[in-house]
Amino acid sequence: MARTPKTAHDTSKPLSRRVLVTIKRDQTTTTPRVVWQHEVPILEAMHGEGNVQTVEPETLDEGFTPRASVEMLMHNKRQDAFRPPSANLGLGYIFTGNVRAEYERMANCYGSHPTVAESWCENVYGRFQGGTFASMIGTPELEDLPQAQLRQLLIDFGYQLPIADYKDSEAVKDAAVKGHAAFRDMPTVELMKLAEAHGVELG
Repeated sequence: MARTPKTAHDTSKPLSRRVLVTIKRDQTTTTPRVVWQHEVPILEAMHGEGNVQTVEPETLDEGFTPRASVEMLMHNKRQDAFRPPSANLGLGYIFTGNVRAEYERMANCYGSHPTVAESWCENVYGRFQGGTFASMIGTPELEDLPQAQLRQLLIDFGYQLPIADYKDSEAVKDAAVKGHAAFRDMPTVELMKLAEAHGVELG
């Protein structure tokens, strides 16, 4: 039975989301990165307090044009509007993976502390068995996820959208376009029903 989606974001529930940050490496070098929120404390410990700043996703879309000029569409004048850069990076997605595997990934990714015999991950969060890292990640449920993430999970779990190519009839092409539009505009409650019907699992 599908659950009812939440009407408001529950800020009291700890969940780690994908965010855009800038890392100040020296006086002249600042690097943008897309990371999980649970990686930010490690980056702050590595690069120093104040040198890691969370940036609003909209900064990626400055100068973005949703459609190509007609001159650029020699063979496809009906091309759909492009997605803005911020929509292609999963910003705002909630971490739904295996927590222990993620802890180990970060230990390998960020390496060892330079003066303490432990990884940066352990230095910030302690040993995995202590539970601090798991508490930071939280336990997401389907109703916690943004619509774009639910749609992506459905595709990952085998949900098939209608397809058509240039050889198909106009009716088939039109049905494919409408099918994609319906999926794109599907409300959260319907996406959750589909996710449960297709066996989408988190963790």
